Amino acid sequence: MKSLRLFLSFTLCLAIYGLIAFEASGTLFGQPGQVHLSLGAHKVSGATSEVVVNWSSANGSGDQVVKYGLTPETLLRSKPGKINLNGQILLSSLLKKLKAGTKYYYSCGSDLAGWSPLYSFITEPDSGTFRVGIIGDTQNNQNNEDFQNTREITDLVRIYSPSFTLHMGDVVDNGSIPANWLRFLSAAQELNARSPLMPVLGNHDVQNATGKDFQKPFADFHSLFSLPGDEVNYSFTYMNVRFIGIFSGCAEAASKIDQVKFRPGSQEYKWLDNELGKAEKDKRVKWIIVWMHYPVYSFGWSNIAKWSNNILPLLEKHDVDLCLAGHRHVYERHFQMKNGIPVKNTPRPVFTAGEGTIYITNGTAGGNPTGPGGKEQADIAFTPDRNMYSFAIMDVSNRAITYRVFDRENLLIDWFTITR
Repeated sequence: MKSLRLFLSFTLCLAIYGLIAFEASGTLFGQPGQVHLSLGAHKVSGATSEVVVNWSSANGSGDQVVKYGLTPETLLRSKPGKINLNGQILLSSLLKKLKAGTKYYYSCGSDLAGWSPLYSFITEPDSGTFRVGIIGDTQNNQNNEDFQNTREITDLVRIYSPSFTLHMGDVVDNGSIPANWLRFLSAAQELNARSPLMPVLGNHDVQNATGKDFQKPFADFHSLFSLPGDEVNYSFTYMNVRFIGIFSGCAEAASKIDQVKFRPGSQEYKWLDNELGKAEKDKRVKWIIVWMHYPVYSFGWSNIAKWSNNILPLLEKHDVDLCLAGHRHVYERHFQMKNGIPVKNTPRPVFTAGEGTIYITNGTAGGNPTGPGGKEQADIAFTPDRNMYSFAIMDVSNRAITYRVFDRENLLIDWFTITR
């Protein structure tokens, strides 16, 4: 009987240890987890966008690789680079020379460390329409402590099979805790392993305390993600659109000590001015879309005047079509704006490209929703009457952008189209 009790106690300990390991790595028995894709560096002329496969493993056994190819049975191998982060092995492999508009299958790991599930993705097409998923504020705060709402929202986004997903920032609630990043990537893996994730940083993702490291991204972010450029402010061309992601810092706290990002004349300001200028001159580019965390236009406390004053002149100078943001946990769509006023103050959700910029606050894909409000603000075209989690699906062609917003029941709550 004593031997049986010891055996049962030992078995229980192993089970608890296994659950802890599963929580930390997102996988059981060291199988690769936190699998997520990202798009590679700037598009090379005549080639489709490169794709980066990222994953982590608690098991360092064997030489882990990405197996990928046009069929599940015929797979090439790509050797990754790897680093160690608090006992987790982080791996990343760049897949080059991919065929346009083509479905690829892949799995990552090794025979000794285990293999991820077999996933697939479709590369950038040469022509036609592509689709973008849009989420933000997935932070694991009240009512989303284990990213349970984020998992539900990202599962809904996956139904629409986006070519890639833009994230508006505040990925986690406290970026200084490595486990937060790992748990987010585990919760959203079924989307991110099929649709490249392209995030910008929010105020919760970086150093919030004023001082030497104020507004500095944590090392965990740079270790876990493989994004273009410096990964904080970056851009990429996907088919006919120039996407430019910028880091708005901790704008509210920064405004009190005169450290708001993109001060006119700063290096980042000059970089953004140059990127927008190049996009305007590029004959392949039909649309310019900028995304960030702090909104330029917003109702209430999210509206940081110094941030808007820094960014707005550049957006208007270069005729940006869409400016997407997060931070405020409520969906807001502003009228098409030019020189600080609505171009057409009409509820009809069809707009003409080149007449102004439409500003969107994208609500929340996990973080606790805040109360609605803003209908009385002259520049807000639509905001819902109730608290809600939401996500957006954007379809893009040469002739039009159609933007649809859904709640957690997958019900359409708003839409608009920009035509060219």
